[in-house]
Amino acid sequence: MSSFAYAVPKTKDEALALLNELGPGGRVVAGCTNILPDIRAKKITACTLVDISRLAELKGINVRGEKVTIGSLTTINELLHSEIVANHGQVLWQAGQRFADPLVRNRATIGGNLANASPAADGVVPLLALDARVMVASLAGEREIPVDAFFTGPGKSVLQPNELITGVSFAKTTTMKSAFIKFGLRKAMAISLASIGLVVGLKGDKVDQVRIALGALAPTPLRARQTESYLAGNTLTPAVVARAQEIVRTEVKPISDVRASQEYRLHLTGVLLKRAFEAALA
Repeated sequence: MSSFAYAVPKTKDEALALLNELGPGGRVVAGCTNILPDIRAKKITACTLVDISRLAELKGINVRGEKVTIGSLTTINELLHSEIVANHGQVLWQAGQRFADPLVRNRATIGGNLANASPAADGVVPLLALDARVMVASLAGEREIPVDAFFTGPGKSVLQPNELITGVSFAKTTTMKSAFIKFGLRKAMAISLASIGLVVGLKGDKVDQVRIALGALAPTPLRARQTESYLAGNTLTPAVVARAQEIVRTEVKPISDVRASQEYRLHLTGVLLKRAFEAALA
């Protein structure tokens, strides 16, 4: 195994200064649920591991007005035990229930799930459905990035080596209905074959707002915007849902791998959309 330097900054400013100094030679770690397997697999070689796990200023879940803010070091288990998330970001709370296993949920952070940039990331799909924004900081200042503009490819994002994810924020979805469905080869510790996050608001019997997010079906997690546009203003009759299933299959670009074929994932895309509406409206 390669040798690694290890640094533990005491404040966010200290962490940003260290990342600015190290550049590509620095690697942020917190829960380490992704980075340790990558080190063992030699996907990551000698660098300085910058452990930010003790930065209390990057933890916590808060509500300000109509906006929910979650610190990047908040663990998946903390999301599951948060009444704020359960009440105002239901789709994220549901996703947390399907995330890995209790041991991983106690270590894995929402910021780490974003930074890993996996197309199948279980924490990212609900954030896309929530139309969330990623808060990022560097010595040059802070910026907010829409989640659907954050990823550029498998394992890649717009995050720069000198930047740190400080949190995510999204508008409350208290009055909307939500569903998260993950399809894997087993019930726990499974990488998604396909996943969907749905947030829908109705006005009478018609769709007023709808956001559909998909995981493991393209090089990055994605929003099904053509399907959303079709559904807006429509009543969710069986015929409308069937047409939406056809449209959503045109928006994904799945691959074949050891877990599933491209054809099977295309089939799953439509099936999951229908199941998500059934679950959300039940």
